[in-house]
Amino acid sequence: MTAVHRISTLEQQAGNILLDLGYEPVIVSDLVRNSRYIPYHLTARKELDDGTIDNVMVKLKIALHPLASLMEAEEFCRDEMRRMKKFFAQLPQGLKPSRFEVWISIPSDQFQQFEITRDGIREIFSPNEKAGRAGGAE
Repeated sequence: MTAVHRISTLEQQAGNILLDLGYEPVIVSDLVRNSRYIPYHLTARKELDDGTIDNVMVKLKIALHPLASLMEAEEFCRDEMRRMKKFFAQLPQGLKPSRFEVWISIPSDQFQQFEITRDGIREIFSPNEKAGRAGGAE
């Protein structure tokens, strides 16, 4: 499978997950296929119960094995963290930006998901993974 075909397949899988979570995903890379660097592959929005809109941008990456720690995730996502640090620095402190997530494709056709925030990086879990943890904690 070529790299372009692999990413295209991952975009479809990620879009389906976002749909299952109630989001309206858009595959952004379809609009910028001639670009050498794509800052994120999908964007999605969802109206919450209180009427506000939750926006998320998803960058896809591929790893040969699951990332074992946040330190390993920081290293693997260092370029994205650097870009988001600059982005957050330009935003007014009170403004709530869209969420930025990095979904890492790992063997067995799964995604390991991380969110990059003003404070750093944190692992996030799909609803299925939360249900398997004590109390559904993150």
